[in-house]
Order: sequence, then C-alpha cells, then structure tokens
Amino acid sequence: MAWISVDQKLIGGKLRSLYKAIGCSQNEAIGILVSLWLWGIDNAEMDGLMVSADREDIKQSFQAGLSKEVDGDAVVACLIDTGWIDEVDGQLYLHDWGDWRSYYNRYVREKENHAERMRRYRDKKIGKESTGDISSDVSSDVTGDISQEHTDAEQPAVEKPEKKSRKEEQEEKHGKDFEEFWSVYPKKVDKGEAYKKYKARRNEGYSAEEILAAAKAYRVECERKHTDRQYIKHAKTFLGPNLSFTEYIPRNPEPAPASAQAQAGGVRSM
Repeated sequence: MAWISVDQKLIGGKLRSLYKAIGCSQNEAIGILVSLWLWGIDNAEMDGLMVSADREDIKQSFQAGLSKEVDGDAVVACLIDTGWIDEVDGQLYLHDWGDWRSYYNRYVREKENHAERMRRYRDKKIGKESTGDISSDVSSDVTGDISQEHTDAEQPAVEKPEKKSRKEEQEEKHGKDFEEFWSVYPKKVDKGEAYKKYKARRNEGYSAEEILAAAKAYRVECERKHTDRQYIKHAKTFLGPNLSFTEYIPRNPEPAPASAQAQAGGVRSM
C-alpha cells in the first residue's frame, strides 16, 4: 500500500492559480492533483521524473474523474504553467515530489530496515538463549560436584540468593527505562496504559534509546511550537500501534534490533 501526503497547506495561492486557470472549483483541482500524485507513485522516480511519460500519459492519470466541460489537455498545460509540473529539457517532473510522498518514503525506509532489525534481534536472542543453556549445564555439574564433596563432611548448606528469571529481569529493566522516558515526556496522563504500550514497543525490538530520543524530540517540538496542552498526544497514543513516535527517532543513529511494521500514514501537503 502506498500513499501521498496532503494537509491544509495545500489550500493556498498556488492551488487558487490552478483552479482559476482551469476554470474549475477548488475541490475539482484538489481531485486532479491527488489523482496525479497517486499515479505518480508507480510512474515517477524519487526526484519526480515521470519516466517515459508525455502529456497524454499525464492526462490519463486524472481523465476518468474529470468533468466533461473541462479539457484534459488544457489541464496538463495549466499544471505546468502554475508550477505543479516542471518541464526540464523535454522531460516532465512532479514538482516537490519528495514532499508529497514523504510519509510513503518514510514507510519504505522503515520497511527496508525491518528485515535487518529482525535479524539482529533474533541473533541476539539466540545468542542469549545459547549462553543461558550452557551456563545452566555448567552450573548443574559444578553444583552436583560440590554437593557430593560436602556430603561426607556434613557441612551446612549455604543458602544461595534466589535468582531472578529472565522475564523478571526484563520487566525490571523495562521499568527503569520507562521511568526515564516518563520523566521527559511532555504530557503525563494514564501512566499505566503508557507503560503497556512502552513494553509492547520494546518487545517489538525498539530500543530504550530510540524511544527516549523520540520523546525528547517531541517535547522540544511542542515547546518550540507552544503546542496547547490539549493537543499534545498522550504517551499511550505516542507509543501506540500506529507508531507515531517513529517520526521523531533520529535517523542517523544505528537502528535498534527488530521493529514492528510501520504503517502510519496520511495525506499532507507540500
């Protein structure tokens, strides 16, 4: 599944120039652009070049929904004249294509990283399990030898501290990491639910460092934009299954092991 990004910023002077040049309504112009961009996902390069496409091909991308009173060839000319399509050396490009498909590009990057994250996660998990098995066998043998040696001597047994299970250790580690996340998150509501979502994302392979970095980045954005408190996401939403927090993970650090598939998207504008 692919998508484009459109938001309220689309409605402005540039769109007004387009629908006035075409002689159609604002909504009709938006429909033309959305149809063109959806077609562009399969027919345009990352830089917006519409591969081997001429004006007739472009017209076909929106012709089906076009009013009979509107001439398709004239629409293509208006798209070029008003800057929605660039014509360079005889080749046609979708203007600002990287902005229109930004969410889809992010999804593609996440999908490409997913396999590598899963591989690292599995390798790490297998490594831990192998180490645990060996330790268990060695511990059993050594304990048996020591017990046999001390039986005749009738020495009192030394009570060993109860060892925590791996699940308990993980729960304790998650708890400490979550508290650090909670301390920086800009809206502290429904901590219990937030912790459940935090554990779910950790179990999917996102690291504590990634989630903490995302929380810090979101807090900075809220402070910079002076976001009203009522519009700041609850932590349980920020860490929810739509993976909103991934938009704030810095892209330069090494990715953490494993992640859930990122399928968050929307329609936003240039």
